[in-house]
Amino acid sequence: MLLILALFTFAPAGCSLDNTECKPSGNPGETTPDPEEKAKRLEEEWQKRNEELKEKLGALYVPLPPPDHPDNPPIKVRGIYMTGHSIGYQDRYERMLDLIDNTELNAMVIDIKDDKGKMSYESEIEMVNELNAYYKPVPISDIKATMKELKERGIYTIARIVVFRDSETLPAKKPEWCIPLKNGGLYRDKGFAYGNPFNEKLWDYNIAIAKEAALLGFNEIQFDYIRFPDKAAYVEEIANFPGRDKRTKAEAIRGFMEKARRELAPYKVHVAYDVFGVIASSWGDADDIGQCWEEFAEYSDYICPMIYPSHYYPVRQGGTVVPYWFGLRFPDIDPTVTITGALTDAIKRNAALKDPAIIRPWLQAFTAKWLGSGYGSGSFITYGPTQIRQQIEAARALGIDEYMLWDANNENYPRKAFFSEAEANRRYEEARREREEKGHDLLGRSPRKAVEAYLEAIRKKGWREAYALQRGFKGDGNDYRKWMEGTAGKLEKWQIGDISDKGNPAAVNLSVTLKASGGESTLRDEKWILHQENGLWRVEPSAEFLEGITGAGSDQ
Repeated sequence: MLLILALFTFAPAGCSLDNTECKPSGNPGETTPDPEEKAKRLEEEWQKRNEELKEKLGALYVPLPPPDHPDNPPIKVRGIYMTGHSIGYQDRYERMLDLIDNTELNAMVIDIKDDKGKMSYESEIEMVNELNAYYKPVPISDIKATMKELKERGIYTIARIVVFRDSETLPAKKPEWCIPLKNGGLYRDKGFAYGNPFNEKLWDYNIAIAKEAALLGFNEIQFDYIRFPDKAAYVEEIANFPGRDKRTKAEAIRGFMEKARRELAPYKVHVAYDVFGVIASSWGDADDIGQCWEEFAEYSDYICPMIYPSHYYPVRQGGTVVPYWFGLRFPDIDPTVTITGALTDAIKRNAALKDPAIIRPWLQAFTAKWLGSGYGSGSFITYGPTQIRQQIEAARALGIDEYMLWDANNENYPRKAFFSEAEANRRYEEARREREEKGHDLLGRSPRKAVEAYLEAIRKKGWREAYALQRGFKGDGNDYRKWMEGTAGKLEKWQIGDISDKGNPAAVNLSVTLKASGGESTLRDEKWILHQENGLWRVEPSAEFLEGITGAGSDQ
């Protein structure tokens, strides 16, 4: 017994009794692990965890990434959308590769599972094969060779996975995963059925496909149709949602996003979500489809609003089209104003969040001829190189240096719309440097302008604008609205004095006059601090100012 104790006492740290490979390290009493032994141990652990996972997941099993799975640094994406069929169509594929090689473009968004529920390549996932979820033949005959070529060309690859919309595969093979009608059959919209977002098996199916895409080498997973059907009130009347359990639609979508982020984390793949562009300009889940900007921005690396000008539909009053979206009657005919307005709203939505996703918009590379049948020939324009470039430049002016272009036919990506990579980078860097030198934020505001915008919002009780600009509020936007609606004080006037704006944070001296039931009072020699957060100058007003506005202390 004493001999055994002695062996344990004197054996070098980290060595087993039969380890003849232990070698001294640089520090006394420590050893350097044998690389081969370490690799073997990691491989054994990986095998064991995969066996456990296979037992747990069954037909939805996808292997864990190997121990040497490569890192995946983010890049500034400037990409184009490609279907699996376009990848398989050699002439078009080669033309798009040449376009990327010779312009600022550097990425492809490639359909992996489309809105027919069909895969673009032969999958190794058992459930995909049980459902026979394929085109025959598959468009991408050799996905590994395709990925190898794209990597060798330095192209950033994004796997687009349509999650809940499915016109063919699920209705035929897994109708129990779809949204049923109360009177029998499945809900369809223009021929498209929808998977039921409350069904967690459907979550797991799509997450499994995302895992496989990550193992194949895709840099990013982009989930699309991550929502319930629109026309929500009508759908609620005629359809059921099995498994709802009193959850809201937004709670179901959030549950999917939480699980996807958690399960994809080991694969070192970036996660993005496509969302309607209008959710940046509305509030909450206004359309009752499960899409709330703040939640998408929280659970993803990239939030991708589809801000196609054609999709901000004209609004009629009394049969006449009136200015509505961004002050325009027909947003499609003014891409600069539409993109500027949409992204301004998106930037403001991100401002108050702790660590929001990067905004990477989808831009329009198609002509919306269908608008003409509903609103007349003056309601749309042809989208060519000029209109595409106008959208890119409108985003650049707001400091957004990433974008993706959508054309369902994968053809309207004219070379004249793009600069060389070097020229595009120079322009983005020039714009960034100019903003920093002027002390401006993404909306072109100086600290003075930000304070003025905040005070004007407080005066008008514009809670959304004020919420984006006020730093340190304890609560979300809904809480802020309740707070502002309950304020008793009124901001009458203000005078801005000296400004210290040579860095971040900045400081502003001012006086403000408030009016309440007790009369009028002026706060003099106020000093407010501003921090540039998420691209915007945000104001930290004094406790005395907030007391005067609320009439209820300075808790906020």
